[in-house]
Amino acid sequence: MKPTASSLLLSRAVIALLACLSGTAGAQSGEVYTWTEGPVVVRGSDGVREHLLKQTFMDVYCVDMPDAGPIENVVHGTLKGGAISYYRLAYTNGLHGHVVTSTLPNGRTASDEYARQLQREQDNALAIRAATSGARYVVGTGTSTFGPTVEMRLLNVEGGNEDGPFPVTRPLLNVPDEPLYSLSVHRLFVHGGSRYEIAVLGVPAEGESRTALEARATQLADTMVDSLQTCTASMEAKAQSAR
Repeated sequence: MKPTASSLLLSRAVIALLACLSGTAGAQSGEVYTWTEGPVVVRGSDGVREHLLKQTFMDVYCVDMPDAGPIENVVHGTLKGGAISYYRLAYTNGLHGHVVTSTLPNGRTASDEYARQLQREQDNALAIRAATSGARYVVGTGTSTFGPTVEMRLLNVEGGNEDGPFPVTRPLLNVPDEPLYSLSVHRLFVHGGSRYEIAVLGVPAEGESRTALEARATQLADTMVDSLQTCTASMEAKAQSAR
């Protein structure tokens, strides 16, 4: 078996962005993210499986996670004085699905924030490409029910470090592009006064190719986006009708 990403040493000397922080949280490089509430860890079992697949955070969002096989655990909580909500479901097939949200600063529109997110990730990609390769940090755009999305794929990324959990922090491993230790797929968007990041971190099964792992991670990420946006829109409609 290949070692998992967490078994490898991180580089802190190549460039600062090798420990870059999530644009969802509006973070600046070098900031440390400590838990305010949690992390609460719920172990997977048949008796609580239905509960583990459903997540609601206050009136911000809800999501029905895909029933994609056995569940290792769920972790949830808040960071940075409660400014960031965090949720992660770890499947035993090597995929971890994350939802991270934070509130837009007063006076900033959704379109302004989306433009900031896209520019920040494009700048990150350019800096990392200059220090490593063009394949390590790929940024594109897409569309969704809640508007435009920033789409990213990172190669050989660590599952967080002492500065905070992934994807609030996204430290890259100090290794070449090959062999493949891990990859992550990200979807960033803005809705209802909140920033969202959906991220799937995947570790390959023995012999699994980059293409195959990326396809699995992308499918899970896009399914999570659709589920979250459908569930959240329904929750918002019910809240509006009750007023």
